[in-house]
Amino acid sequence: MGLFKRKPKPVMGREQALDMVLVRNSAIKAETGADGLMRIRYEVASRPWFGRLAERVGMWDGTPVKRTLELDELGSFVWGLIDDKRTVRDLAVLFVERYKVQPREAEVAVTEFIRQLGRRGLIALR
Repeated sequence: MGLFKRKPKPVMGREQALDMVLVRNSAIKAETGADGLMRIRYEVASRPWFGRLAERVGMWDGTPVKRTLELDELGSFVWGLIDDKRTVRDLAVLFVERYKVQPREAEVAVTEFIRQLGRRGLIALR
């Protein structure tokens, strides 16, 4: 009986993932600080039940919660390369050229950074 079984999520292969194009979320604001590092400002979506509870106890007025993500030098470099045309593989190659690391190490670093940005809703893959 399969009424309550979860459907397996489709798994994307490594080659497929590296060929995906990165697209920035147009609702976020990114700025470069005086130190040359990026700061990304974005709104956080709250769970409806949490919002209702917070309103009842007077901890939230209903305005969207805003967060700031400060990127280091490596993150700022990768963020600056995202232009809605380059693939993940392109970013990894440019990362290798700039920081003189092994290609596999660059792929791991870039894909993990992209995964973190995706979890926050700052980028999407197409």
